[in-house]
Amino acid sequence: MERYILIFILLLVSILLFSRYSGYFVSPTVSVSIEPKKEAKILLNYKPIIDISEKENITAEVVNTGSVSIYEELMVRIYFYNISLRPIAEYYDSPRNLLPGDRTAFFLVFVPNSTGTYFIQAKSTYDGKTTETWGRFDVIITPILQPVILPPEKVPQYIPTPVFLVPPKLSIQIKNITDAYQDSFVLIPVTLINSGERDAYEIRPYLSYPKSLEVSISPLYIKQLSPGENVTFLLNIKIPKDFQVGVYQLLFEASSNETRASKEFYLNVSSKPIDLTQDIYEKILSVEYMLSQARTRISALEIRGIDVSKINSTLILAEIHLKKSKDYLSNKQFDESLYELNEASKLIADALIEIEVLMIVAPKAYLNYFIIAIILIVILTIVLFIILYRKRKKKRPKLLRELESESQTTE
Repeated sequence: MERYILIFILLLVSILLFSRYSGYFVSPTVSVSIEPKKEAKILLNYKPIIDISEKENITAEVVNTGSVSIYEELMVRIYFYNISLRPIAEYYDSPRNLLPGDRTAFFLVFVPNSTGTYFIQAKSTYDGKTTETWGRFDVIITPILQPVILPPEKVPQYIPTPVFLVPPKLSIQIKNITDAYQDSFVLIPVTLINSGERDAYEIRPYLSYPKSLEVSISPLYIKQLSPGENVTFLLNIKIPKDFQVGVYQLLFEASSNETRASKEFYLNVSSKPIDLTQDIYEKILSVEYMLSQARTRISALEIRGIDVSKINSTLILAEIHLKKSKDYLSNKQFDESLYELNEASKLIADALIEIEVLMIVAPKAYLNYFIIAIILIVILTIVLFIILYRKRKKKRPKLLRELESESQTTE
């Protein structure tokens, strides 16, 4: 009986270790309790050193890193340092609402009036909380290098030609005028090309636009762009219902660690058309883009061996609503199409939240199985020790057995 118990315990430990490293026999559901979190961070982009004749272009970007929407207001203050900090300029961005993962950029230009050290304070206030970050830049006078004239006898016979590394050259391709309507949104692709001879690194896009618009850019960061290669950014611009009709100038800028490029384009905003076919079709394209992003994130989870069957079911249901929206649109049933489109968007947003949760929680689930395996190994060791101890106790010494046999013979 003890042998069977030992074999059963060994099989159980082997199954748990196999599930720990292979991913099989793992529970397909992970119960997660999400605590609402309000949190934001600020990203600053500026030149650390400029000449007194130049302007300092500062971009402050607020990112909602929490799990609920926030209503934030950004303030940027410039200080001049001379033994102590002295505020010399303040800038305020209009308040706006940010959903989880959203970000907004505030672009400003500061003109220094003297050389020295300046500090940047970017402070965001949202729902009774604040977050801030600091930056520093120096204003200098670039020295003018005077040529050194050597005497004839000291002039070297050979002077090597200096080699100057040409920085990467970025160029932007974007549609000059894009039509848009009140209470709608447009998707504008922007192609960035490295037309230089060197790689460009750490590329970040920025957009200057009227403050009442809501803008999101995807992607927000490119690690490397080789010569001859290009990348496409997607601008999602939402126009409020009460936005004034007219033609507006916007400025797209992409900056790397060595160079930058910018290009102007125009947004022609008019009243909402009677035929909503084109407007709804553009919204469908946006939801399909969200769906593709969710599929990409799921692939990363599957590579790690995490079960995503529940999220896949949610996305399949979103695809069904998206197909219904297209069918209603083809039949000119605009209200029904918008309703199905809204349902698909909600399901995709829920799936993205579950994906982010699994990115954090899933490793902890595998850690629990590892701890259980260690506990079972300890229990197995104790059981083996007890079994061996009992067998040793039952086995009597040889001298004692001989004495017992002699006493039996005498009797």
